Amino acid sequence: IEDPENSPEDDEVAVDVASKPDAPRDIARQSEEIRPADGAATLQRLPTELAADVAEYLDPETAARVISEMDAEQAATIINAMEPPEASMVLAAMDPDDRVDVLEHVRKPLHDELLNEMTADDAAETRLLEQYPPDTAGGIMTPQVTSLQEDLTIEQAIGELRRINEELEQMFYVYVVDKRGHLVGVLSMRDLILANPQKQLAQIMHANVSRVPATMDQEEVANLFRKYNYLAMPVVDDQNRLLGIITVDDVVDVLEDEATEDVQKLFGAGAEERLNSPWQYSFKKRVWWLEVNLATEIMAGLVIAMFDGTLAKLTALAIYMPVVAGMGGNASAQAMSVSIRGLAIGKVDRKLLWYVIYRESIIGLLTGLSVGATTAVIAFFWQHNSMGWMHSLMFGLVIALALLINHALATTSGAAIPFVMKRLGFDPAQSATIFATTVTDVVGFFTLFALAKAFMPLLVPS
Repeated sequence: IEDPENSPEDDEVAVDVASKPDAPRDIARQSEEIRPADGAATLQRLPTELAADVAEYLDPETAARVISEMDAEQAATIINAMEPPEASMVLAAMDPDDRVDVLEHVRKPLHDELLNEMTADDAAETRLLEQYPPDTAGGIMTPQVTSLQEDLTIEQAIGELRRINEELEQMFYVYVVDKRGHLVGVLSMRDLILANPQKQLAQIMHANVSRVPATMDQEEVANLFRKYNYLAMPVVDDQNRLLGIITVDDVVDVLEDEATEDVQKLFGAGAEERLNSPWQYSFKKRVWWLEVNLATEIMAGLVIAMFDGTLAKLTALAIYMPVVAGMGGNASAQAMSVSIRGLAIGKVDRKLLWYVIYRESIIGLLTGLSVGATTAVIAFFWQHNSMGWMHSLMFGLVIALALLINHALATTSGAAIPFVMKRLGFDPAQSATIFATTVTDVVGFFTLFALAKAFMPLLVPS
């Protein structure tokens, strides 16, 4: 085991003793003395069976803190390899929302066995959260919320808070409920401390409580936290009964997951795909979008086939085909990234959309003019030996005009396509890139060849 004093910044446990018989006990002992995040990094570097043995040697509370710091899928592989009684105790010690995330990736027979090993309260709490999809407010909330009856006095409420203090994830706010569990108000700790001890909670509570329904998408929840700087928000069902609470640390995890998903979808990978995902899973997630992409690329090939005679007469066009299409694709990607970000944070309405398209058309014309002029100069000096000065000058102008047209269309389509995809029910991050690339390739090739065909007498020496 590495001496923690040799790496005070990381406090990571080395894994060079993994082959020793008492390795699980030694690693577990060292893991109890370092931060949970560093302990999680250690377990992730170990073989699964050894990591499971280490987790079993740890006390359940420590193991729960360490495993909670891991990716849910990786944590589930360790839980799968542990003895069910020990695994159940570790899961029971985790925060309910983290526990459900891990159980989502556990084998179904083991899932039921682990729940049966838990106390009735922990099992019921878990089943409640599993009713909601993992990407909703109900899926990321914790049911451990500070709630008190509205008819309690301030003195009684403070006594109750002292009793339940150790059981709760947070106590930023105290939520007030009626006898049927409906959310009716909220209090801060300051309200409780300064109020008359004999007053009832109903008399001092704030009745206007921000809340989110359990069915709200987690990305919308994250946008609310980001917009209003909430520390926590209560979650209610369709009858306004208080179900749980979402805290800012839950939202940070959501934002990280959503960013990861968007980046992977942008390039056609599965949203849940990880470096250690089975190849079968990765294949199924990727192959269908690649097939769609193939179909769109064939469309670009058909455009080239339409002008095979033009290409035969002016073979120099082949040099500039990837330039026109590639530069259009880059311009489209720049505009598309801005649109997708706007959609992700919910800051785009219909009025702003038209401004975005107008703005991107101006940018496309200006960037197309700049790139086109540069390419025209390059083409002029590159081709003059084979074409002559006048013909190479016209050839450069054709290339520049093709780039100008393709850039203008690329930026406007790149900005608009994500909104169209969202309107049609597709994920813009996963579908927009493919169709935007099709537009730039097809339009770029068609424009280049059509212009070349139209000006062919001025391009080919007689």
